[in-house]
Amino acid sequence: MSLPHAILGFLEYGPMTGYDLKKYFDQSITHFWSATQSHIYKALETLEKDGMVQSEAIQQEGKPNRKQYHSTAAGKTELHRWLSTPLPIEGAREPWLIQVFFAHNLSNEEIANLFAKRIEDLQVSLSRCRAAQAHIDENKQVGAKRQRDLWQLTLDYGLDYYENEIRWLEKTLPLVRKLPAFAPPKK
Repeated sequence: MSLPHAILGFLEYGPMTGYDLKKYFDQSITHFWSATQSHIYKALETLEKDGMVQSEAIQQEGKPNRKQYHSTAAGKTELHRWLSTPLPIEGAREPWLIQVFFAHNLSNEEIANLFAKRIEDLQVSLSRCRAAQAHIDENKQVGAKRQRDLWQLTLDYGLDYYENEIRWLEKTLPLVRKLPAFAPPKK
C-alpha cells in the first residue's frame, strides 16, 4: 500500500492537517498500515508538489498557523485509479522469522523468549484492533453503512491476522522448547 494513497483516501473525508491524518491512521488502519508523523508530512509535501493536494493556512490565535490539506481533482482521479487497480501480491517479509530461521546458535530458552515476546506484542496489537472496533461501534453516525462495512472488513482481517499468529505461536512454542539441545561447533 502506498502512503500517499492512504492520505488521499483520508482526505476524501474532508480537509485535514498532518496531525489529523496521524490520528486517523492510529485509530483506524494501524492494524495493517502505520505511518509516522514525519512520513505523513513528507508525503503531503510530495502530494502538494505533484498537484494531488492543496494546503491552506488556518490562522490560530496565540498558536502557530495550522496547515490544512484537501484533495484536488487530480488527487481524486489518482485515488480512484489506484483503488480500482488490482495490486500484485507482495512477498511476505517477516524479520522475526529470519531470527527464527537462523536461531540454531541460540538456546531453546532464548528462542522461546522470542516467541513469548512476540505473543505479548501481538496481544497489544490485538487490543488496538479491539479499540478500533469500539470506535467503529461508537460512530454509527459517521459515514454511510457501506463505508462502515468496508472499515469492518479491514478490521476483521486485522483481528483474524493477529489471532491466527498468536494461535500459531502458542501451538509452536512447546515444539521450540523440545528442540534438540544446542551443541556449539567443535573447534
